Amino acid sequence: MSSQEAQVITLYDIPSRLPINAWSLNMWKSRFALNFKGLPHKTHWVEYPDIEQTMKGIGAAPTDKRDDGSDHYTCPVISDPTSGTAPAVVSDSWDIALYLDKAYPSAPLLFPKGTVILQEVYIQKLNQLVLSPVMRLLISFMPTHLNPHSAEYFTRTREEWVGKKIDDFCPAGPEREKALDQMKEGLGKLAGLLDKYDGGAERMFVSGEEPVFADFVLASTFEWAKIVGEEEVWSKVKSWHGGRWERFLNAVETQYGKVY
Repeated sequence: MSSQEAQVITLYDIPSRLPINAWSLNMWKSRFALNFKGLPHKTHWVEYPDIEQTMKGIGAAPTDKRDDGSDHYTCPVISDPTSGTAPAVVSDSWDIALYLDKAYPSAPLLFPKGTVILQEVYIQKLNQLVLSPVMRLLISFMPTHLNPHSAEYFTRTREEWVGKKIDDFCPAGPEREKALDQMKEGLGKLAGLLDKYDGGAERMFVSGEEPVFADFVLASTFEWAKIVGEEEVWSKVKSWHGGRWERFLNAVETQYGKVY
């Protein structure tokens, strides 16, 4: 590894069997954020069962607690060797975005002045309207896209959390149709909110001309749907509301979707 390569930010992500490798909703939030700010970075791929050991090894903070009270480690995590004598290690996509703006204020801002709380409220609304049905729709598709080591771990842990077989999370038929209807309804409300103060004109981004972090949260949701559930979910979503969501994702992908 060259000294130049060693001095770039490392994004810790979970690999897959897919050609693009990158698939995860939360990791795409950080990847879009890094690309938006124009920050050189590389990806370190970590299989699900290896996350805890890897994160402890680099000094990453846990992001949650398990039911038994033990620490729970997740991705994304970044390690920034340019921060000082020791690398800055930051866990969780939200905290990563906040860190990037603080550490690199001269780059485009993910949170323009005065928007942190507003974006947090918007993201909470977005998660309520859209993410909940998306998760139900996509979870059961995940094991087939993961490497065997991760697929077994993913299936076992999700079944333990929910108390049902992963194939029963949102089976084809009325239950899946209901989740799709809820997603469509939620996106319709989101579209109405975005366009409300522009005389009904289609508003691409929350702040207008340029994306902010909240836009990358929505784009990451669509990216996950496109990569993991293209036929079952994204093929429908991209036709809704006059095709605006496909236009939105294409705009974000074209500028900020590169995987390093």
